[in-house]
Amino acid sequence: MKKAYNVLIIGAGKIGSIRAKTIRKFSSQSEIFIFDKDLKKSTLLAKEVNGHIVTSLKKCLKSKNVDIVVVSVFNKYLMPICLSALKNKKHVLCEKPMGISYKESLKIANAATKYNRKFKCGFNHRYHPSIQEAYNLYKKNVLGEILYIRGIYGHGGRTGYEKEWRAQKPLSGGGELLDQGCHLIDLCYWFFDFEKVKNIYGIAKPLYWKMKVDDNSFLTIETESGKVGHLHASWTQWKNQFKFEIYGTKGAIEINGLGKSYGAETLTLYKKHKTGKPPIETKKKFKSQDNSWEREWIDLIKAINQNKLPMSNQYESCEVMKTISYLYSL
Repeated sequence: MKKAYNVLIIGAGKIGSIRAKTIRKFSSQSEIFIFDKDLKKSTLLAKEVNGHIVTSLKKCLKSKNVDIVVVSVFNKYLMPICLSALKNKKHVLCEKPMGISYKESLKIANAATKYNRKFKCGFNHRYHPSIQEAYNLYKKNVLGEILYIRGIYGHGGRTGYEKEWRAQKPLSGGGELLDQGCHLIDLCYWFFDFEKVKNIYGIAKPLYWKMKVDDNSFLTIETESGKVGHLHASWTQWKNQFKFEIYGTKGAIEINGLGKSYGAETLTLYKKHKTGKPPIETKKKFKSQDNSWEREWIDLIKAINQNKLPMSNQYESCEVMKTISYLYSL
């Protein structure tokens, strides 16, 4: 890294902690500022990363000593904090989703452009080794032209899940479609090269949990050239599962697992040998350690240093939010 950027972490929960520790791993010289409404959380995290506790968010956002702001809060507060950070000329890494609606994501995107700051939405799944390898194979034309994608992502919740913040629409803005579904949509659009969407069909509703947001979302996307994405995100996936399949004219890729409770991360490549005959199959298993957070942070720093757009930038992430808002409107 050319410069030790100073970072403000807003939200000292699970993801904010991962971000802070990732940043410290890559830069011992960076100053890390921690803000959380729960002073105990910010105090503990600041101690873990040799950072500074922030008691005035407004003052710290205005500080010229802060270069990058990482926003890891309830969905309801993502947009106003991102806007404030951008107006104060900070680069922003906003945890997914990009606000609670397409309208909010557009406001963030416009601010990033207006104030000429780098904006990145936290879609770390793009950086998992299996996904990265699949994308490289696609770009090398191993799969040929993509025909369709299937994706499944879900878990079964836990006791009292219907009372957690994700189930409270005023805080979350929506349910599983916003939570894990946005990852599937982002991956699908990435492999589709963000081709313009022609049709969207789907259902997002509560099927099991007693809540006012969706616990299951079923989505089918058709691009203008005819590519199809068929995605299912679920909070009734009693055994945690992540599965992502990419089918092309020359072969297919099947990705299973994300490590930990989702099982070992594997990639199986099926190279089409002859129509009607079994394909040539190659399977690869990846190490259990998740380095997606590190790769994602490096991408943002490179974008700042090289003055280019990062992956999952405001334009790409707005397309994800546009699809989510449309499905919720059906």
